[in-house]
Amino acid sequence: MPIPEKTLNDKLTISGRFAVVRTGNGSGMHFGFFHETSSGWRTPNSLVFRLSGEDKERRGQYSWALADLGNRNWKADGVGAFDGIYQTTRTEPIKSDGKPHDFTVAYDPDGADGLGEISITIDGKTWKNALQPGHKQEGAVFNRFGLMNLQVSGVDMEVYLDDIRVNGELLDFNKDPGWEGIGNKTRFEDRDLRPWHDLRWSPTNRAGGNTGEIAITMWRDERPAYFAAPIATVTLDQPLHAEGRLAFTGAGSDSGVCLGWFNADSKRNKLDPDVQNPALNFLAIAIEGPSRIGHYFRPIYSTSVKGIRGDAGSGPIIRPDGKQRRWTVDYDPAAAGGKGQITVTLDDEKVVLELKPDARKAGATFDRFGFFNIQSGGHYVKVYIDDVKYSGSAK
Repeated sequence: MPIPEKTLNDKLTISGRFAVVRTGNGSGMHFGFFHETSSGWRTPNSLVFRLSGEDKERRGQYSWALADLGNRNWKADGVGAFDGIYQTTRTEPIKSDGKPHDFTVAYDPDGADGLGEISITIDGKTWKNALQPGHKQEGAVFNRFGLMNLQVSGVDMEVYLDDIRVNGELLDFNKDPGWEGIGNKTRFEDRDLRPWHDLRWSPTNRAGGNTGEIAITMWRDERPAYFAAPIATVTLDQPLHAEGRLAFTGAGSDSGVCLGWFNADSKRNKLDPDVQNPALNFLAIAIEGPSRIGHYFRPIYSTSVKGIRGDAGSGPIIRPDGKQRRWTVDYDPAAAGGKGQITVTLDDEKVVLELKPDARKAGATFDRFGFFNIQSGGHYVKVYIDDVKYSGSAK
């Protein structure tokens, strides 16, 4: 339903009762405040009660309940109705048995010493979390209240909601409230299906320049994937340079991709997740970041020796707003007193990463330049690049 415009300077509450009847793996729903233009996973301009559904052999059908907040700059905050993280929590999930549960999602702009605080209460137990510094100041705008789908591939779930209060006002569902229905009866091709990447040449010019560019939709996924050009083998003893145009057009939270030099065999033969076996032999730009930030544009590298690797940790923040950007990455083996140094630029912003003292001695070999995935579960990014130059003559 349309509502008077609200922002992160307003105190906001959603409460009522829900019952989950059926869930499948990858099912979910959002219920709460959002904007009519809101789109994407961990949706910008949204404050919602989220149910994330599963159907597992050990537990059967169940859901995790969360309060999610996305500000206008794709930065996400939230809190789950469980202790710790859901992968290891001892808190029981919500069974898909039709049993009613009471819930409240609340946002207090004055909470957490003015940072803003979000909370979720299920059947009388409450979990709270402070917003990250700056998230409230960047702001969000809400002009709708109701149900919104999770905008990633998945399956359906069946949920019922009643006795809903919005900022204390009871919504009367004794008759059809006549809410807006957008996208409820439509047909479309969903090309963003987990876990399939879409890596190709495209007859477009979103990154700028002439028509024709590389288009990448790549998921964070435990299995290896890349889309790259073969090059003559280069190492950490050689200066390296790459540059080009880029447009970052879409992303969800917990997503990312790498662009740079790497070793094809090291990538192809790494069949387990990064958390179990970190990748070797690469020097690249990572477009990735924690949900509270969105995505950093930052340098990373790994040698041929396990454990000798580096990550700038932060860098320029890039939004999936489709803006045309210029980028460079330079590696100078003589910099930092001979340790070696990587410099990445995004338009006028720059970040520098010095290699560890033993990195050049450990060595690394690269025979590809292009995109490769981060082998950790997550979501997808969409990137277009053009007018690319890179060290390493084509084979």
